[in-house]
Amino acid sequence: MPKSKLVVIFSLIFLLANFFSLLYFPLDQGSSIKDGEFYDFKARVAGLDKRLKGWQIIIRPLDQRQIPGKILVYSPLYPEHGYGEIWQLRCRLSRPEPIVGEDQRVFFYDQYLAKDKIYALCYRPEIKIVGQEKNWAYYFYQVKSYLWASLNIYLVEPASSLAKALLLSSRRETPAEINNIFARVGLSHVIAISGMHLVIIAWLLEAFLIALGLSRKSVSWWVLSIILFYLYLTGLPGSGVRATLMIALILLGRSLGRYSSPFYSLLLSAVILVLINPHILLYDIGWQLSFLAVLGLLCYVRFFNKFLFFVPEFLKIREVLAVTLAAQVFTTPLILYYFGIFSLVAPLANFIILPISTLILVLSLILGIGGFWPLAAQILAWPLLICFKIMVLTAAVLADLPGAYIRIDYFPWPYLLISLVVVSIFTLIIKPYRYE
Repeated sequence: MPKSKLVVIFSLIFLLANFFSLLYFPLDQGSSIKDGEFYDFKARVAGLDKRLKGWQIIIRPLDQRQIPGKILVYSPLYPEHGYGEIWQLRCRLSRPEPIVGEDQRVFFYDQYLAKDKIYALCYRPEIKIVGQEKNWAYYFYQVKSYLWASLNIYLVEPASSLAKALLLSSRRETPAEINNIFARVGLSHVIAISGMHLVIIAWLLEAFLIALGLSRKSVSWWVLSIILFYLYLTGLPGSGVRATLMIALILLGRSLGRYSSPFYSLLLSAVILVLINPHILLYDIGWQLSFLAVLGLLCYVRFFNKFLFFVPEFLKIREVLAVTLAAQVFTTPLILYYFGIFSLVAPLANFIILPISTLILVLSLILGIGGFWPLAAQILAWPLLICFKIMVLTAAVLADLPGAYIRIDYFPWPYLLISLVVVSIFTLIIKPYRYE
């Protein structure tokens, strides 16, 4: 048996073994933490996320023997806090629990947090700031805060919250109505720095740079450099880092002239990420979506480029549509399982809005960086507001079309498994990645 097939077989066995071990052996959830009791301790701020009604702040206790792992703190909007602050706080800790929705779907919130070693929740603690730690992450957050402030100053709502969601991975301020509209037309990934978002951006960048006449080797390095720079500006969100590792392995393989089967690099990246944190395999929705989006792109972009021969290549229209459709081949069953929405207009919505969202991303980045120059920032804000208006109105019109989406209240995991198996078998039979 060829070595390449052995690598695939052992990789799949490793991933499946980890998957089933997580099913039968739940994550450690900080069993030493006593639910409902008050604790008095010192901790460092390790993450911040602003919402409409307050902050979600991740802190790490300095004494891990007293309180292991991390704690998710819910705090009012004011006073504001910064990354790396050292707190002396008193708080009643509670253990996360599964959440049952109105449709009776169960979201294992406790396991979702435990994958990041967050074992307790804290509401409205008594906080005293006693120090400030300044490491590389602190300076990342300062850059993010600067960009955040610039977007707040020069953009009005909802453009401001949408720009921060798209550029800075902070969608908590986005109005619920807009979130619902984007979900109904299959555009939720556009207003979040998800793995799927970065994957699509990387492939569109690659297509654009190749169209400019650059070689595939130089394009790979340019795309990787741009994505890494973007991650730096956004503070290295976990979903973005994981997606970038997958993209990097594939691009580096191409730049080194190793044109192997599209599955090999993807499997290698999956194995590396699961070795680092096995829990993402079952509890990280963002990683699952980004993995399947990459798989769809690797397998189906060439196929759809060939199939859509009637679509003009002007301004890379065919490429954009091919990328849009390919990214949804494997992710659709997962979206049905987690969110219960099947959008019939998703291909059209992505086809129209993805180019606009890419332009918005670039303009938002320029506006965020150039906020120190008021005149230039105000001039740039106008076309950016127009782009946001077009994006939101287009999504709203498509969402209101009759039959734009189907809400599926019952799509259990056996259906998910069967769907993915059927799509995989179909892919193996027709081998779409070999189309030229």
